[in-house]
Amino acid sequence: MEKKTMGAFLAALRKANGMTQKDLADRLNVSDKTVSRWERDDGAPDLSLIPVIAEIFEVTCDELLRGERKPPEERGTPDMTSKGEKQRQRILKATLSQYRTRTLIAIGTSVIGWIAALICNLAFLRGVLGFLCGMIAFAASIFLQLIFTNTAFHSVEDAGLEEGELSGFRKGVIGLAEKSIGVTTGLFGFTVPLMLVAENAYMGLSAHHMLLLGLIGAGVFLLIYVVVCFFLNASLIKKGTYLLTGKEAEIYHHNHTLKKNCGVILAVLLLVTFLCHQAATSIWSPWSIMEGTTFDDYDSFVQYMEQDVPMKSYGLAAPALDSAVTYLDENGNEISEEEALTRTLTDSQGNVLCQYIQRNESVISVRYTERERTVLPITVSTHDDLQEAEHTVAVRNVIFGGIYILEAAAVLVFYFRKRAK
Repeated sequence: MEKKTMGAFLAALRKANGMTQKDLADRLNVSDKTVSRWERDDGAPDLSLIPVIAEIFEVTCDELLRGERKPPEERGTPDMTSKGEKQRQRILKATLSQYRTRTLIAIGTSVIGWIAALICNLAFLRGVLGFLCGMIAFAASIFLQLIFTNTAFHSVEDAGLEEGELSGFRKGVIGLAEKSIGVTTGLFGFTVPLMLVAENAYMGLSAHHMLLLGLIGAGVFLLIYVVVCFFLNASLIKKGTYLLTGKEAEIYHHNHTLKKNCGVILAVLLLVTFLCHQAATSIWSPWSIMEGTTFDDYDSFVQYMEQDVPMKSYGLAAPALDSAVTYLDENGNEISEEEALTRTLTDSQGNVLCQYIQRNESVISVRYTERERTVLPITVSTHDDLQEAEHTVAVRNVIFGGIYILEAAAVLVFYFRKRAK
């Protein structure tokens, strides 16, 4: 009697279904050479692939391992099979429903932490305290989600489910876990800007700064999270944690390639925008774009510099000045206030062009070019000029931040329009 082998039985099933070795290999995410080795009995499929192969050819795992079909009388009655299938489906639905409810608890924990961070920052001006409150809630949310996921996996281990059913269940559980942790990641990124006020714990970010920086932070961390999930899912499929068959495998490969291409496109766009942003920041810094008052004669310049104008506090308490101020020269000798505040402008030959006593404390910059016999025109900038320049830079940063968000949104919309469903 000819010995029946799994390889010969697998080849017969494949040919009976009109499939090539390449077709079967694509559905199992292996190479056609691997299928060829199986059929020659030079090797055998992994145990995780046996239920998938059995499902493709509509045979049982036992029949596949034996290398032949069971007699009809040994296959069990249709009624028993139907009851068992319904019971397994009820177990999966009940477990998945319970897991969804627990996932909402984990997401709710993150949302509560985010709200607490906003309240600490906006109501009590405690930005760092808000960040710490959010961090505690986010860590608790991820910890709970991991516990719920592990519990869901263990609750169906002894339910007598086939590998194909377990694979679909695991895929659903992992998908919900990724969405939950994704929400937590986005909320964490939103609260990260609160650390910008770490140097002064008794300060908070204003509402508009919190919104702008929060959206940028959330976008950055979500992009990083998407990349991590991209590689994580590929690793889980490779390890056989959950399997893809038929149409699912085609959809996965199409979307996997599309994600990779979209990721490369987005990375290039963000890199180009970032380089432009950095170039604009270095070339047009607040000090370089700062305007001021230009003088074409020495008399008006000296008059402006000798005005008794105190420095503005810009909303902060003015520093208390000691009335008895001692001025020293470069050799440590005591000199008068007038001598200490006297400034001299010279030309390129070292000739003195004018002298003045600088009593105008609002001045932060005097710009001119030394030429022969003159340094005119002279441009004088004040703290108000610098504040206006910083506001211009802030607006530019907002524009670049909007460009980052629009690029990410455009690539995301492109992916959802092109992805297979």
